[in-house]
This record gives sequence, C-alpha cells and structure tokens, in this order.
Amino acid sequence: MKIKKPNYYSPSTINLFVRDKAKFIMKLADIDSFGGSPATFRGESIEYGLIRKLFYNDEPGDIIKEVDKWFEECVISNKVEKDEKYEKEKASLPFYIDQILQTYNSIEEPCIGTQTKVELELKGVSVPIMGYIDFEFETHIRDLKTTKAIPTKVPHSVQRQLAVYSKATNKKAWVDYVSPKKTTSIRIDNVDDTISEITSICQGIDKFLSISDDAKELANMFYPNLDSWEWDKDSINNAKQLWSIK
Repeated sequence: MKIKKPNYYSPSTINLFVRDKAKFIMKLADIDSFGGSPATFRGESIEYGLIRKLFYNDEPGDIIKEVDKWFEECVISNKVEKDEKYEKEKASLPFYIDQILQTYNSIEEPCIGTQTKVELELKGVSVPIMGYIDFEFETHIRDLKTTKAIPTKVPHSVQRQLAVYSKATNKKAWVDYVSPKKTTSIRIDNVDDTISEITSICQGIDKFLSISDDAKELANMFYPNLDSWEWDKDSINNAKQLWSIK
C-alpha cells in the first residue's frame, strides 16, 4: 500500500501529524473512512447559518430552519447514526445561532469572503501550506469554533491554524468560541513564533515521508489509538489490517 506525498500541507494535516501519527498515515494511504460526528456537523451547520446572515441577511428564524436542514443533510450523507448524541446536537443548534448572531451583529465592517483560499510558502518546507478562512473581513479574519464549554486558552492546534491565515493575509486573526450559553472572541498573538513552530513541524513531516512511501513500513513506527473518538468502525477495521491487529 503506497502513500502519495501531498502537494501541499493544510493546517488540519499539520495538526493531525502532531496529534495522531497513526491516523496521519491512514489519511495519506486513503483508508481512513471517518467522515465526522454530530459535533462536527454542528460546527459546519452553525457556520452555514452565519453565511446566511452575512451574505443573504436572513432573519434569525429562517437561519435556524436552514441550519437544521443543513445539519440533517450532513448526518444523512455521512451515514451517521441518529442516536442520543445526534438528538442533543440537533436540539442545541438554535442556542448556538442565538449566541453567535449577537457577536457578529456587533461587527461593523463588512464581511468580504467566506472559505477564502490562502497559500503560504515557508522556507525549508518542500510544499506550500494551504487553507481556507471561515470569514474574511476588510481588516481582519475570523474562525468559528463551536464547543460545549469555552476553553480558558486557545489550544496550540488552533493557534497554528489561525497563524497560517494571519501570515498569509497580513491581517489580524480572531477565533470565536461559541457555546449554547455565550461567545468568547480571542485574538491570536505571537504569529511569527507560531509560524516558526509550524515550519519545524512541516520539516518533520518532510523527513518522515522521505523514509518510505510504503504505508506498512511507516505504520510499524507507531501504534494506533483505537479508543479515539475520531475512529469509526470501518477505520478501526482498516487499521487492524494495516497493523495486523487481531
């Protein structure tokens, strides 16, 4: 089973390499079937709701209807079980929308783009870094994170993601954490230091992928954490074959 080196590294690829190298190998070998969870689709749905507000000026009631429809389509298309987690996430959608609309209604400058593609070249890294900004404004960019509980500080994974966007656009970057009860907006600082960290990680990816293009050989260096929420049944079965787990 061969691994093809990507033509670019994305923030999610970089963070996956740091977080779970076994799953990183499976992604590049194209045997990772995990498509998301109700929590994943919650975030996508709330983002879609903001798009309806910022670019179509929909009323809150209409936004909630569109968000609910989007969530349902994501669940069906990804064949996710409609279990208790699904029911809880679906019921929480209006509360997330209410909170995030309050925050974005207070932003005075216009939003000029969503899912804006950015590309960043880093010295000593073999391929460019490419990503997509949630919401771009005239003087700053914003990334939306839905969560049950607002974190006390921004995780390194999110700092890396936003640093790429900030460096590529030369704009200030903010992350908006929204829960069913409140929204907290945090500016990303120390961008240059984080870019140095990203450069080191990407150089590590380069070295790792230069070892071999054989997934089995690379897999022998690590062992998969099959207890992670990011592994569905099919991914676990594929991992068991790759790692010869009984």
